[in-house]
Amino acid sequence: MSLKIQYEFLFAGRDEGNFLENYAYEVTENRGGAGQVFVCLEIQNNPAEAESMGEAIFEALKLAFFDHETSSLEAYVRFENSLKAINHRISDFRKGKLQKHIGTVHAIVAAIEGGTLYLSQCGDSEAYLIRKHFVSIVSEGLYDPSNRDGDMFSSIANGDLESGDFVLFSTTRLLRYVTKIELSRMIVSSNLQRTLADLRDMLSGEILGRIGFIGVSTTLLTYAPSGIGDERGVALDFGGGRKMDIAASFGPVIEKAKQFHRVMMDRVKGARLFERVGPIGRFASEIKQRLSWDEGLNKDKILVAFIAVIVLLAGGIWFVRWNQLRSAELLGFDQKLTEARQLVSDAESQGVIDKKASGILLQAAEEKTREVLNSGQYRDKSREIMTLIQQTRDLLDNIKHVTASRVYADLSAKGGSNNLGLIAGRDRYYVYDSEKLFEVILDKVQDPIKFESNETIISGSYFDLQDQPIFFSKSGKLYAYASGVLREMVAQEGAMRKGVQITDWGNRVYILDPASDQIWKYPFVKSTSVFGSAEGYKTDGKLDDAISFTIDANVFVLASDGGIDRYYGGVKQSTQIEKAPFTPLAKPTKIYTDSEMNQLFVIDGNRIFAYVKDLKTENLVYSHQFVVSGISDIRDIHYDKNTEKFYLLDASKIYEMVP
Repeated sequence: MSLKIQYEFLFAGRDEGNFLENYAYEVTENRGGAGQVFVCLEIQNNPAEAESMGEAIFEALKLAFFDHETSSLEAYVRFENSLKAINHRISDFRKGKLQKHIGTVHAIVAAIEGGTLYLSQCGDSEAYLIRKHFVSIVSEGLYDPSNRDGDMFSSIANGDLESGDFVLFSTTRLLRYVTKIELSRMIVSSNLQRTLADLRDMLSGEILGRIGFIGVSTTLLTYAPSGIGDERGVALDFGGGRKMDIAASFGPVIEKAKQFHRVMMDRVKGARLFERVGPIGRFASEIKQRLSWDEGLNKDKILVAFIAVIVLLAGGIWFVRWNQLRSAELLGFDQKLTEARQLVSDAESQGVIDKKASGILLQAAEEKTREVLNSGQYRDKSREIMTLIQQTRDLLDNIKHVTASRVYADLSAKGGSNNLGLIAGRDRYYVYDSEKLFEVILDKVQDPIKFESNETIISGSYFDLQDQPIFFSKSGKLYAYASGVLREMVAQEGAMRKGVQITDWGNRVYILDPASDQIWKYPFVKSTSVFGSAEGYKTDGKLDDAISFTIDANVFVLASDGGIDRYYGGVKQSTQIEKAPFTPLAKPTKIYTDSEMNQLFVIDGNRIFAYVKDLKTENLVYSHQFVVSGISDIRDIHYDKNTEKFYLLDASKIYEMVP
């Protein structure tokens, strides 16, 4: 079975200074029939000699594989000799360097003869065989990266090709950017150019730098009738014995046209060229069918040929103009990304001095990058800069990624699967959900104690005055726990006010009541063990969107949008958030501090925001942020000042975290 071998070159991505080139050479007759050799090459970090090295590698391959003196040898042996010749030329380049550094080479060297493929590889380059929509990496294991000063090409892979096979040589690992399934779906071996154009479309916004490809397709060899394309050539008879050999006269022109076509294809980034010029191609095909050169020329045929030339010329002018506009647009996008990267660098430097100004620079960088990203061009590079912007924000926000290193207590074995709060006692922890209370003594979980039936617990606190935890229900009932017994605590006026959270300070218990836009305080009368009448704490400000509060002599109130207000003596104070984080609070749930801490913490999902209390300005200064892996929903928090450890509660466990 004789195979017809067709091949095309492709370059995808934007040049970033590395040398990238494809080479091919073929002979029509050899010992095994027609033969081809290919080099798909990238050389990094050696701009001065890269082109000379590329030409030397290709010349060594071509001359050794098609050497007349060794033509009687098997193709495998000749290919092996070719690799030796290439290694020898590379060694010559190394000898001319003091450090033997010739750059980083990624290359596929291949030959096809008699329907058999021979190839070798170095660096990150890869070769793929797509047969019946199944993708195989046929260059795997051929290169030893540890053998830096030895032969660059040593191992050979070979195998027989079949009709319908598609071979793809790439200067880099293509499967970083596309899956095998995606690659197999776009391969159409009968349409080599369209396949490579589709591949470029897919990669245009995904890759960094530039990639070189050689696509090779195989079909059964058929022989055309005498006419255009016949190896014997075609002559036109003009009468009077005057004849023109078309192949001889127009062969160089046709070859130049092919070269021009390949160059233009390589310079169009991400354009579906064949779809755009399809009508022109179909018109040319129709003209070709209408012209019967074997019957000679007449006026009609000359007129049709003239019209065809005019139309094709106009199409070519349109295409060149379109390509110029396209190149200008791409250049503009590239400039925006360069500017965005510089803005990020400036923001990182500025952030040490002025975080607000840094934020403005990062916002400008994001807008430029998003414009390019939305255009569909340079998508991979745009995403890289967007990631860099976020990393810079994280750096300036002082984000610390930590792990809840140890499970301190697992309450799920005792039925604790929807815990709400964590209360630190003198020598133990108390955990509660809406129905049950758990004591945790020396990391041992005790059997749960149930609250009163039909009561839903929503909050709790440790009432230091009585040295016992207290719990607050949705209906406004207050319970105290001591010595294994729960008892209800009452106020002189009867039922307590409803609210969303309870806490204590001194001899008073405070209830946050957004529905009434108030914080109620109840003084404890120790002689009667009851609370006095409710008193309104707040005298100004708004609490209708408050979700949590904490007290350290000041009352800090957390709003649902992440805002923090400070009250003192019932009066709202002028407190600002300095150096506010770029990444704001998304769904905050709880605010936490005490009088002995110089920091205030806010829980938001698996994040803990830390603010420093500035005693001079009375502002809150954003300090840092913990992102806790292993916990998706932090329900409550306690900071042990003695051990400097955090204890975090989720739905079923208490975790110990060392910051």
